[in-house]
Amino acid sequence: MHLSVIIPTMKRLETTKLLAQRIRGLLPELNIEVIVVTPATVEPLTSDEFVRYVADAGCGVYAAYSAGLQSARGSYIWFMGDDDYPLDAATDISAILRDGAVDVLIAPVVFSSGRIYRPRRTLFFLHFLNWCQQGVIYRRRELQQYRFFRQLTVQADQYINIQLRSDPAVRKMFLTQPICVFGVNGMSGRARDLGYRRLRLALARRTLSCGAFLAFRALVILEPLIKRFANIRS
Repeated sequence: MHLSVIIPTMKRLETTKLLAQRIRGLLPELNIEVIVVTPATVEPLTSDEFVRYVADAGCGVYAAYSAGLQSARGSYIWFMGDDDYPLDAATDISAILRDGAVDVLIAPVVFSSGRIYRPRRTLFFLHFLNWCQQGVIYRRRELQQYRFFRQLTVQADQYINIQLRSDPAVRKMFLTQPICVFGVNGMSGRARDLGYRRLRLALARRTLSCGAFLAFRALVILEPLIKRFANIRS
């Protein structure tokens, strides 16, 4: 199987069904499964050969991602929210995933506000500006070397992205066209992750060169002012 698309939802089951149909229409040449993760209290729709429903303990979005990942069979993983929407340019990933020569595929996304968010390619800036999850497709075996820490409620994916970006053995490809619309009104668009704030200095020390780490420490002090001025999201 080429691709597992994991979509957590609280109760928008009909929306996830439409998303699954959209994904199938965009990537007809790939063998795909869509895994919809719901709280155990939600009555799921009937699973079929294309869409499967998985229950989780209701402990947040990353716990839902992990529940979906445990049952995923695809060589690649694409995480998506129930308020996101894959774009026509996603058809470009079909040949890439079929060839299997890339470990992490990183693409721009369109925020639901209309702004295009383009992922930074350097490790240094990734410490400040995360790749948007809906624009990242991971090889499953690379992703499974790490885990989404429970204490990280918003930026657990950033922790993993930095680890993957700093590993020279992980093959990365950056696309130029957005492949998904990201719903900016979700939790990650408005909440801070205090758990990540506590560990980011140690993570930077471990993954950056000495000079880059010193620059990182200096910019951390100015970061709130810079972000307020530039109106950008970490």
